[in-house]
Amino acid sequence: MSTDQSALLERYHAALTGVFGRPTRVLVRGEGVHVWDADGRRYTDLLAGIAVNALGHGHPALVRAVSEQIATLGHVSNLFTSEPQIRLAERLLELPGVPAGSTVFFANSGTEANEAAFKLARRHGADDPSGRRTRVIALERAFHGRTMGALALTHKEAYRAPFEPLPGGVEHVPGGDA
Repeated sequence: MSTDQSALLERYHAALTGVFGRPTRVLVRGEGVHVWDADGRRYTDLLAGIAVNALGHGHPALVRAVSEQIATLGHVSNLFTSEPQIRLAERLLELPGVPAGSTVFFANSGTEANEAAFKLARRHGADDPSGRRTRVIALERAFHGRTMGALALTHKEAYRAPFEPLPGGVEHVPGGDA
């Protein structure tokens, strides 16, 4: 297996769909806030997996927790549950300001969380006696993900156009204009 960055990038281009365009770096390791590419250059990771994981890289406590969990259960379908899942949900519900009767929905990505919020808004808007509260308002310069519902919330035409028609009832407004 080659670890030369240019060779790895060629292999990427031949084997993966370029959803975000062609990458310019192949990252091979991380430590704390730093990552290293296949050519040995160090960078400060300011992207955090595009805001998915802001826990840094290789922290001993995180490595230990993940290792302990994966040694027990690696993945539990939502047809089942596990005690750590229940404990985390209970802990979140104990936070100040959480309304009584609230429950937790765990998502595996930002787009899945946005999709769930879109559905929740539609579901509860449809219960409005007037039947008119099904419109969803989204910000013009925001990115919400790549599922069909999340794309409907995303204003940028370049993301939306290849997948239209998208779910309707979304109005895009400029930020900062309450």
